[in-house]
Amino acid sequence: MGARLAGKVAIISGGATGMGGAASELFAAEGAKVAIIDRNGEAAAATAAAIRARGHVAEHFVADVSDEAQVEAAVKGATEKLGPVTVLFNHAGTIVIKPFLETTLQEWDWLHAVNVRSMFLMTRAVLPGMIAAGVIRNI
Repeated sequence: MGARLAGKVAIISGGATGMGGAASELFAAEGAKVAIIDRNGEAAAATAAAIRARGHVAEHFVADVSDEAQVEAAVKGATEKLGPVTVLFNHAGTIVIKPFLETTLQEWDWLHAVNVRSMFLMTRAVLPGMIAAGVIRNI
């Protein structure tokens, strides 16, 4: 591919598998150092290893992105290992597949924690260092 993201450090939440894994691969192929943040540590490690096997830079961090302390620790780890974050790709998300009337309040709260709260927490964690030159995408 190209080097459109050369010199950039990109955090991808939910970046271990599926579209998030593909985004991690694409960002790396475009030259970014990639920090994969995912609650599935095994899958995150495998995706990071596959990216490194192609000669790119990738690290993985295990975190529940709906948990403030885990988000802050993962972002701190990514910054320490890869440098200042310049790209945030909020991809983590989930769904409950069942009729609405069967959805419990606990499931509803979980959906919001992963799909909405995580974007707030991730953005707040990286924003102070990104104000001058960063990009945030919410998917």
